[in-house]
Amino acid sequence: MKPQIVNEKMKKLLLQSRIIKAAIFVVITAAALLLTGALYFRDTVYITDEGVTREIKTNQFDTYAILKSDNYVLEPDDTVSVQTSSDKKKHIIINRAFGITINVDGEEHLLKFTEGTVADALEKAGIVVDDDDVVNYLLEEPLFEGMNINVNRVEYVERNIESALQFETIYKDNSNWAIGTETVLEEGANGAHVTTYKDKYVDGKLVSSEIIGEEITKEPVAEVIERGTAFAVPYAKMDNPEQLKLVNGIPENYTRVISGKATAYSAKPGALTASGRYAVVGTVAVNPNVIPYGSEVYVVAQDGSRVYGYAIAADTGYGMMDGSIAVDVFMGSYEDSCKWGAIYVDIYVLSEGDNRYISKSERETLAKP
Repeated sequence: MKPQIVNEKMKKLLLQSRIIKAAIFVVITAAALLLTGALYFRDTVYITDEGVTREIKTNQFDTYAILKSDNYVLEPDDTVSVQTSSDKKKHIIINRAFGITINVDGEEHLLKFTEGTVADALEKAGIVVDDDDVVNYLLEEPLFEGMNINVNRVEYVERNIESALQFETIYKDNSNWAIGTETVLEEGANGAHVTTYKDKYVDGKLVSSEIIGEEITKEPVAEVIERGTAFAVPYAKMDNPEQLKLVNGIPENYTRVISGKATAYSAKPGALTASGRYAVVGTVAVNPNVIPYGSEVYVVAQDGSRVYGYAIAADTGYGMMDGSIAVDVFMGSYEDSCKWGAIYVDIYVLSEGDNRYISKSERETLAKP
């Protein structure tokens, strides 16, 4: 009876011992597997590459180890971002780098980006853009694959061009000189004019130019030339020839013209004329009924060969009164009167006289013509 009881107890003890040993074995085995990596706790990971998302199972924790274990190859400019969802699942996103081109200063720069702006690309390439330079994209514009960025260097240069200002020629007419006679009273001198241009260069080439300023740096000096206006050198000259303006040898302004024969005469010094004036060079004899005494006249040969010039109608004579002679011009000597002879002239009446006789007191103060 007793031996049987002992056997039952022993069986129970042996069973308990076996269970404990089995549990210990399981724990030791699990620990060993965990330490050696032989135990797989497989997690779900999502990988997105170039718009394609895959789901994988892995026991890796490092992102790059996960990608490597699944044969994902990364290029040097590629980037990786990791997101974790609400259920603690990992989402790995591979950002593949794309190529862009920058053309500047005659060089081509090839760059790769996963994201960024035109300004980022220029900075990475070490390209400095001035305010005047032109970029074909806005600096804040996002980069995209195949983007071709052109930078045109723009430079503005100011330059001054000096040119001469031609001096003016002023002519002073002298009715006491023959046509073709000239003398320079004042030498002329050119002035200086500076024009400022603003030139625009694009990549070293001139594309436009505009005038932004003009300045006269030196005023020109007019040249003054005195020139003769008579057909020939007048015998009777004026003290102030500017009072009489000739055009092509004849007065510019006159009231009428009388044509006819002209003779010459002379007289002793101090001789008086019919109008009370002294008989001097510059006085002529006329018919006072045709040309009143005191009239201003200009006498010139019709063929232009001789010019008596400016004179005052002051005397008369038989030839004038009978109409055979239009004018008898006073000469300073008998020889000069003979040289004049008898020629046909035009008498230009410049102003009409009043046929008044000049008194002695007036005669002494009257300026001689």
